[in-house]
Amino acid sequence: MLAACAASPALALEHEVVIDHAGGPIAADYRGAVTIETKQVGTASAAGRPSTLRCQWTASLNVERVAKVGAGLQSLRTLTTDDVTGGSKPGWCPTKPQALDKFVDARDARFKAALLALVDQDRATLLAEADNAKAMIRG
Repeated sequence: MLAACAASPALALEHEVVIDHAGGPIAADYRGAVTIETKQVGTASAAGRPSTLRCQWTASLNVERVAKVGAGLQSLRTLTTDDVTGGSKPGWCPTKPQALDKFVDARDARFKAALLALVDQDRATLLAEADNAKAMIRG
């Protein structure tokens, strides 16, 4: 059984950046959302016997970027990184989103680091989009 759930942790996955550009300052807002996939493995055992039942899970990060260059251009982009973290726990996989939040909250530093890595990777794309927009305006 494989299930995907969007966790809604109290963890704030947001970042803002302003980049100087010839076409005007680029203001970019990044907002991240965590998606957790769970997979039930093993079997429940009869009473008195050890169970092999485990819940394996992996978490990915989806980031929505909204960037504005000066007053004229707005750029939207979705960035994704898979397998930010994962693990397993004995027993059944949780079905309530609140239980999945615990997985995320315990690893908030990994998600924040993944968000900052995506922001860093996006910088070149963002500058290229601003350059193209400036060239089209001159056009």
